[in-house]
Amino acid sequence: MNISRYLLAFLALTLFAGLAVSQTGEDVETPRADVVLERQGDELAAVWTLSEPVESVSFQGWVEADERIRLWVPQGDDWQFDGVVLARVGGSAFDSFELRMKPSDQFYDRRYVPVLRIGEAGWTVLSEGLSLSGYETFMAASRMADGEVFLAANERRASGESVAAATGGFVYIGPEDHVTDDHATVIAGPDIPGWLRGKFVADIDAISETLTDRFTEPPPAPPVLIMTYREGDGASFKGSSLGRFITLHVRGFDLDPSDDDFMGRMKSLALHETVHVWVGQLYSSSENAEQSWVHEGAAEYISMRAGMDEAHLRADIEEKINQCQRALVRRPLTTTRYGSRGRAPYDCGALVQLIAEAASLQHGGGDILTIWKDVFARAGEDRTFDSATFKAAASEAGGEAFARRMDMFAQGMNAEEWSAFLIGLSEIGVEVELLAPTAPHPDDFQLAGTALGALQRDVCQNQVSLYQREDHYWTDISEHCGGQLPGNPQLRQLNGIDLVDAPGAAYAEMRRACSAGEAIVLGQLNGEELAPISCGEWMTNLPALAVVRALPELPPL
Repeated sequence: MNISRYLLAFLALTLFAGLAVSQTGEDVETPRADVVLERQGDELAAVWTLSEPVESVSFQGWVEADERIRLWVPQGDDWQFDGVVLARVGGSAFDSFELRMKPSDQFYDRRYVPVLRIGEAGWTVLSEGLSLSGYETFMAASRMADGEVFLAANERRASGESVAAATGGFVYIGPEDHVTDDHATVIAGPDIPGWLRGKFVADIDAISETLTDRFTEPPPAPPVLIMTYREGDGASFKGSSLGRFITLHVRGFDLDPSDDDFMGRMKSLALHETVHVWVGQLYSSSENAEQSWVHEGAAEYISMRAGMDEAHLRADIEEKINQCQRALVRRPLTTTRYGSRGRAPYDCGALVQLIAEAASLQHGGGDILTIWKDVFARAGEDRTFDSATFKAAASEAGGEAFARRMDMFAQGMNAEEWSAFLIGLSEIGVEVELLAPTAPHPDDFQLAGTALGALQRDVCQNQVSLYQREDHYWTDISEHCGGQLPGNPQLRQLNGIDLVDAPGAAYAEMRRACSAGEAIVLGQLNGEELAPISCGEWMTNLPALAVVRALPELPPL
């Protein structure tokens, strides 16, 4: 190309690029929204001011629409709000609006908790949850008293100082003494005792030091830990991570340092989320939701290996094997609807990690962190990995012993194939014994629900609707069950065995009866029995429960 033709081509490209941005040649300025946060007793007031009047605004994702509808209330009577779009009744334009927000009441789904009370006077807010679609959104706090702080991007801000919502993570408004700075910043109210704060910081420090040493690279920022506690509501907990933030929500447990079970749960939670924070600040998964068994399984297994002695690790692996095969019998791990929902990413993902490490060690390779160091090395300049990256690294480390088993996970296994698969793990040092149909496993409460779920799949058009109550299981699916579960019965017994008090025995009884060609008789809470139900494919294929007798010799991380 000669110089004149080159210039013509350059001018044409320049003109085209300019038209793509603006036909006038001027940059279009993104509208701005400013949000001012102010505490109002048991609510948090948020006032948005827009750079120009509009007829409606839309909130971005991050917060479920039904939560906004229930807990984010527009001030004034002339608004209509469906949890996403806010507009005036009648459609007139506006340039400001106010929502009063109550603390979130949904803690245990997999989404982030957007609005939380910290103690009695503090609040944390998921900053992206306040963003409006198409706007650059900025946040500020107002009317802070002496001794209070607005913490954003882990820096203390002056009253009225604006911070971009796109900074990500959480902001905190409230008493400064709820914030402690050590190796990790901790945001917690006085209901979190000092010993528990110290324990979490120590656990976070320990795993962070291990990961930094093994991967020879520290994350760009230390973690920020947000902790909440509420009495009652049943014993449960949830952890999540976002950037440098870890959130831990504990409900219903007695905060007792002498309770070994509680302390073990909290340690596992802290280690698991810290692995996410360490990895997530440096690398990203391109299949975060689609193949979550990769990163969730890695965080689960690495935290188990780092925080458990041999006996606890063996017991936890046993639980994960049983939960995994119940979740995946006849289903492939790599299909999103099976492998990335519920407990499957954690249980099955951890089992994959164990197999990768055991195969690698047998093959003369390194431990699980060595495998993941190779995953990160393969991630490239964009620092992004996926399931193929992990499988390539693990297959190179563990050879055919890993690759063949990974293919079996991807293809899916029926109950018989699962049994052969688990027994075959002895080849890489994982010794598994399968219980006979008549032998009950220790009473894992999920076993009764698994048995009833299999029954519903067989008689209710492959659908399951089951709720566990304190003294029975309640079904809500009768219209699909051809009269075999009439009136949505409240179920208490299976062939005379108590579903609530002896779930492991009830599971074993279904396996025994179906293997013998016998029927299942369900007893109701009121003492009446349903007509006998013949065993179908799902009932007959309940997997044999596993007992892990030994693990291979695993080097300390």
